[in-house]
Amino acid sequence: MILGGVSDEKLTKRQFTAIGAVAVLIIGGVKTNTSSLKSSSKKEMTSKTSEIKESQKSSSSQSSSSSQEETTQSQLSVDTKNLTENQFEQWVPITQSNQMQDTHPLRITVSKSDNNLYQAKIDYTATQIDSVNSYKVNSSGELEAIDFEYYPGMKVVSQSFPEIKQNQLTTNQINMWAVAVQDVLFEQKGLKPGIDVIYDLETATDDSIANVKAFKIDYTPSANGGADNANRTLINEFRINSDGNLEIKDVNSETGYRIISKVYMDTSMVQ
Repeated sequence: MILGGVSDEKLTKRQFTAIGAVAVLIIGGVKTNTSSLKSSSKKEMTSKTSEIKESQKSSSSQSSSSSQEETTQSQLSVDTKNLTENQFEQWVPITQSNQMQDTHPLRITVSKSDNNLYQAKIDYTATQIDSVNSYKVNSSGELEAIDFEYYPGMKVVSQSFPEIKQNQLTTNQINMWAVAVQDVLFEQKGLKPGIDVIYDLETATDDSIANVKAFKIDYTPSANGGADNANRTLINEFRINSDGNLEIKDVNSETGYRIISKVYMDTSMVQ
């Protein structure tokens, strides 16, 4: 019986050992499966996170591109039925220079018609004569000018607002900008341009810089009663720098010039 008991006890231990081994294998299998699940889950989460980031990046890029496109469009598009005075003053000289290749400096005088639409007359700064041309915006937002073939009728000369590159202006366009500024400088001194004072411009380009000299003209009577003699006095010097800004010569400036207008035909900075 003792031997039998011992035998039984050994069998029990063997069984226990076998059961323990199986348990370890089972537990090891569970651990392996759990680790595998965690690894798989981690990979899936990483993949999904990457996808989300890429989606957000793409969305952000599209939003930024769209925003830039909208900004560009808003900068380039002008509602010609609701122009500001400065926009009208820009539209006229750009169109005028395309119509008339005249390098004599021209003045733009802007007003509003009875139906509250912008209109303007163009005249020379160096003479006291009738206007050279007239412009107006019609109710459809188109720019009209005098039709000299059917005077005093008007005709559409431009249907859309032009692109303006301030460092690529023609001599005509440069002159009209300088005239707008010079007129205000005279008015600030109590002089009415075209009536109290007349002047001329000389414009020359040097590489990317356009230089403009303004000369006050004083006519003196000639022997036959005319006004053939004219004295020219240099009163101001302007230039358009490489950035497209209009500058005026200033002895108090370190560079010798200071910016007097940053936007084409705008005179809000003049002083």
